[in-house]
This record gives sequence, C-alpha cells and structure tokens, in this order.
Amino acid sequence: MSPAGATPGRSATRGRWRWRLAGLALVAVYLAQDLLGLHWRQLAALQTQDWFKYATGAGLVVYLGWLWSLFARRVGGLRGRALGRTTVLHERSAALAPALLYLHSVQLGYGYLLVLSVVFLAAVAVGAASPVALGIRSRGYLAGWLVAHVMLAALVALLGLYHGYIALYYK
Repeated sequence: MSPAGATPGRSATRGRWRWRLAGLALVAVYLAQDLLGLHWRQLAALQTQDWFKYATGAGLVVYLGWLWSLFARRVGGLRGRALGRTTVLHERSAALAPALLYLHSVQLGYGYLLVLSVVFLAAVAVGAASPVALGIRSRGYLAGWLVAHVMLAALVALLGLYHGYIALYYK
C-alpha cells in the first residue's frame, strides 16, 4: 500500500524510483566530484562572491523550509490522496537537494561544514531508502528509517542555522 492508501500503479512506482535514483545519483556525483577535485570553475568563482553565497544560502533555507512544511503537513493529519500527493512532492523535491547544495558550494568543506555537507547528503540517501519505496512492511525498519531520516534532517537544520549565524556574524 502506498501512503495514500492505495496500491500505486506500475508507472507511478517506476516514476517514484526514477526520482529516488536521480537523488542517489546526484549524491554520488557530488561526492565523486569533490573527492576527485573536479569543480566547475565558473560556479566556484561565483561562490566566492558574497551576494551569490547569500542568495544561494537563502535559497537553501527556503528549500529546506519547504521540505519541513511538507513533513509537517504529513504528520499534521493528512489522509488519503492529499497524503499521497504530499509524500510524492516531498520525495521529488528532496531528490534535487544535492544539486542545490552544489549550487551553493562545489566542495564539502572543512570542520563543521564538512559535517553539515555529509549529513545533508546522508539525509537524501536515507530518504531514498524509504520503506514505502522499497516495499518493506517491517515496523522495525520503518521506525529505524524514520528516526534516522528525521534526525539527519534535524541536524541539517541545526547545523545550517549555525552556519548561517557564523557566516553573517563574521561579515
């Protein structure tokens, strides 16, 4: 059963997998390009300019707020088709997270920024392992997955707020 309460059709299931695989591929590409030092030079040059850092950082804040609002709507009592649509929107939106992170920073960073980047990417990867997506009906897996995904997302929010504070305070 899907979160909407109905078994999704074959094309709907295939479409959801495409988004999950796209998200995982973007995580892998982001990590690989950083480890290999393959950065888009023009974008890296833009990222040294304050206006660009602030604009993309604000974009990430709005984007993460959007994902959290979808989560809040889901736990706020949505049922039926509305829950299914919100879940699909959350999944598809989250798949684009590594691309938005890349727009903000072409490298993982150092210290707490490394931790922030890795936790951000881990939240995407763990999200792609949703028990609904994998067809796993185990309550234990669901509980463990939910705790891991929400905790990673909460860490992203906390570390992101700290990063924003530090970035603005020291300018």
